[in-house]
Amino acid sequence: MATQQDLEDFVTNLTCPDDFDEFWSGTLEQLSSISLMPVVTAEPLRSNEDTHVFKVTYLSLGGLEISGWYSVPTKGNGPFPAIINFPGYKSEPPVRRDWSKKGVAVLSVAVRGKLMSRAEFNPGYPGLLTAGLESKETYGYRGVISDCVRGVDFIRSRPEIDPERIFACGSSQGGGLTLITSALRPEIKAGVAGYPFLCCYQEAMTMFRSYPYDELACYARAFPDEEERMLDVLRYFDAVNFAPRIKCPMVVGIALDDEVCPPETSYAAYRALTGHKELWLFPNSGHGNAHDYPAQERAWLEGQIGLETAAS
Repeated sequence: MATQQDLEDFVTNLTCPDDFDEFWSGTLEQLSSISLMPVVTAEPLRSNEDTHVFKVTYLSLGGLEISGWYSVPTKGNGPFPAIINFPGYKSEPPVRRDWSKKGVAVLSVAVRGKLMSRAEFNPGYPGLLTAGLESKETYGYRGVISDCVRGVDFIRSRPEIDPERIFACGSSQGGGLTLITSALRPEIKAGVAGYPFLCCYQEAMTMFRSYPYDELACYARAFPDEEERMLDVLRYFDAVNFAPRIKCPMVVGIALDDEVCPPETSYAAYRALTGHKELWLFPNSGHGNAHDYPAQERAWLEGQIGLETAAS
């Protein structure tokens, strides 16, 4: 089990490319030129007395159609606050009906490669972490991150949503994507990043021999002449380089027995945050299974949304 001292002593070799902001500004500009083309289809089978559930689609980088589950409270006319839920590496996005009684809408994004969004991009799992790794322009995560950015565009396009109250959360890959998307989209007012993946790739791929990070170690073994270029590309997609660009309040939750995302690498993202931040450490807990985490995430987001004030 990692200790807090281990986290504080960890030093990464990661540096930020000189053209990091230029690269991502160019990507956002490219996205803005693509019509969103949102389609919202009611899903009565998945709805209940508290929640209208919709399957949604919108266009993202490369013109790919991205899907998601959109849950809207049945009671009240809005405008509702909204949470964007980003998915894990292997898991599918859930239908989040649990926030409806609180008057909160939720968009669960199915980024490219997920079951609902894999018609044109399906690298598999394992596979995503090395897809298109030949360059920063072709890397698969450029598209994945773009899909999350476009999720913010979708939420902001909805008349029933309060554009001043948009929040984000996710665990594992979803935690990394929460950090990254919050850096790129200041419209996100606060976020919770649990057990964040996509941090300090160079160290993470050597600290554990487990997927997904081991995909990178396998790639380096198979193509040793390409390792330096691979690590250079990954700098543009590392949550630690995005963290200083986040302006909203952010929580980072770390399981000290995490066997998938090394706790030290997640802590590097927390340490790089320059705004209001909170650190939640969970001793004797592995990846994604800290017993207290879900309740803490909900309570913290309720406070950020202002539900505690409304209830009082």
